[in-house]
Amino acid sequence: MLLDSKNYQDPTRIHKAIVEYQFQEVFQPHWFGSIQWQPFITDYATAVKEARHFRNKFFCALLNTKPTKIPNPPGRPRIIWFHEKAPVCINPQDSKNPRFKIAFHTHFHLEECPEPYDSWIRLDWLVRNQVAKGFYRFSTSNSKENKGFVLKPWIHEHHANYNLKDYYRFRHHQDSDLVLDIENSDLQFSRN
Repeated sequence: MLLDSKNYQDPTRIHKAIVEYQFQEVFQPHWFGSIQWQPFITDYATAVKEARHFRNKFFCALLNTKPTKIPNPPGRPRIIWFHEKAPVCINPQDSKNPRFKIAFHTHFHLEECPEPYDSWIRLDWLVRNQVAKGFYRFSTSNSKENKGFVLKPWIHEHHANYNLKDYYRFRHHQDSDLVLDIENSDLQFSRN
């Protein structure tokens, strides 16, 4: 359905086909979010774990429920997660001797949320004031070098393939194909 035999061996094409199917056939994202974890995360498994923590706290706050009572879609907004690698400056105060490390940051594509969190200002407030409370790795600090949390309206032309750039940039690194977080994402592959 999503792949032909020519594309079967190319992880970039496989993930692109999966993502395109989700955004064209399953749901239309309404929000695009970015999270820079503090302290920096350098392994994929930890990024997945922190995204799960954020996801649970977010849905509990959004739906005013307990983690065990979070419904599956369509009883709540769908969300798809990506974890990307990027060089980050680990000593921004020393501009004469900058040092960098490769660390993960996280992006999410979120379906429209129910009232009263259907506007940017209310949804941003929910994340910064409810979800971020007591969250060890979640940073809402914003500086020139590091935007801890960013929420934007989702624009198809810009965000639909936004996360696929990492496949090309880090294709020679170990685990270069691990960008789409299959474990935490609300992926659907049939029209039931």
